[in-house]
Amino acid sequence: MEEACAGFTRFDFCQILDATENFSEKMIIGWGGFGRVYKGQLPGGLNVAIKRADEHAAMVEVNSELQLAKLQHANVIRLLGWCIHGKERILVYELMQIGSLDRYLCDRTKGPLLHWSRRFKIITGLTEGIVCLHKHFMFWLVHRDLKPHNVLLDCNMIPKIADFGSARALSSDVAEERTSRVVGTSGYKAPDYASRFSRSLLNEDRCVQLWRFGSGDY
Repeated sequence: MEEACAGFTRFDFCQILDATENFSEKMIIGWGGFGRVYKGQLPGGLNVAIKRADEHAAMVEVNSELQLAKLQHANVIRLLGWCIHGKERILVYELMQIGSLDRYLCDRTKGPLLHWSRRFKIITGLTEGIVCLHKHFMFWLVHRDLKPHNVLLDCNMIPKIADFGSARALSSDVAEERTSRVVGTSGYKAPDYASRFSRSLLNEDRCVQLWRFGSGDY
C-alpha cells in the first residue's frame, strides 16, 4: 500500500484521530466498498472525507481504491493522502459537501429541486467520468459497482465517481481475461451479465457499466 501511495500526503494517525474525534459515530457520513467514511477537519481548517478500512477488507480492495489516485479528472473523486498505523489502513479524500446522489434524490425537499438542467449536468459529468475510466492512457479501470450511491456531489452539483473498492485496473494484455465472478449491487447488474458463466472483463466495463449508468434514477 505504501508504494501505491507514493506521491500523496502521509498523515499521522494522531491527525486522523483528532480529525474524526477518535472515530466518533457522529462523524460517520457513509459507508464505502471496504469501510466506514468519516467527516473530518485537518489542521488549517480543510474538511475531508476519511475512509477507514474494515478489518475484513482484503488488501486487494484497498489497492483497488488506490487505482483512482492515478486518475486526475474533474468527475473522479480526488485522493489527498493516506495513513497506515498497525492494522489501520486509512485513505483521505476531498469532501463532497452535498453527499451521495441517491441521498439527494430521495430527499423530499431537495429531490424536487433537481430540475432537468441540473440532471443533465450530472449525467454529462458522469459520462465524462466514465470515458476517463475507459480511455485512460495507462489502463482501463473497471468500476464494477457504479450506482447513485457511489456518485458524490460537490457544492456546485458537480458529480464525482467514488468508491472503487470493487474496481479492477486492466492493462491491454489482460483486457480479454475471462471471469466467472459476478460483483456489484443487486439491481444495478445487467441481466445478461449475471446469467453468463464466462465474461470478458473489458466487455463488462464498456457494456455492463453502461447498463448500470442507465439504470440509475437520474
